[in-house]
Amino acid sequence: MAENWQESVLGKTSGAHVVGGLSELQALSCHMASQCRRDLRIYVQRLSREVYEQPCFLEAAKSLAIRHANAQVSILVADTEHIRTNGHRLLELSRKLPSSVQIRRRSEEFSYDLRSFMLADDCGFVLRPIWYELNDATESFNDRYKVRLLKDDFVRIWEQSEADPALRQLSI
Repeated sequence: MAENWQESVLGKTSGAHVVGGLSELQALSCHMASQCRRDLRIYVQRLSREVYEQPCFLEAAKSLAIRHANAQVSILVADTEHIRTNGHRLLELSRKLPSSVQIRRRSEEFSYDLRSFMLADDCGFVLRPIWYELNDATESFNDRYKVRLLKDDFVRIWEQSEADPALRQLSI
């Protein structure tokens, strides 16, 4: 296990770490996303600018989508109204790379689910049990069992969700 998450390597460094607030969550999200090589899955209530619109995070998502064949960035958002009215650079990226970066609106059937999480490949995760609580997050760079459970939830919800037509860009 690494001394701290800054030394963690996706798929190799075992152990969980409690995330200490927004600044650590921001840095950790960038660090994990930058190591991702196949699938980056994000499940959020609201696509926060503080975490997912940082230049380092956007560069990691773009790099994944462009440089790795068959790589996928999949984003499930409960509140698409927020990004529809305020915009988001991940939304712009999904419009430029629609086959690699997809955003779907979570089905209302899952409105009881208050979690937010990010999954990197089949081994890393950042989990907030309550999406708005920044001081109650955990992470691991190598917990395939936990990631499999979260991924199963993500896939189930993804399959019952849909693209928000209001997020599409019309070409005129």
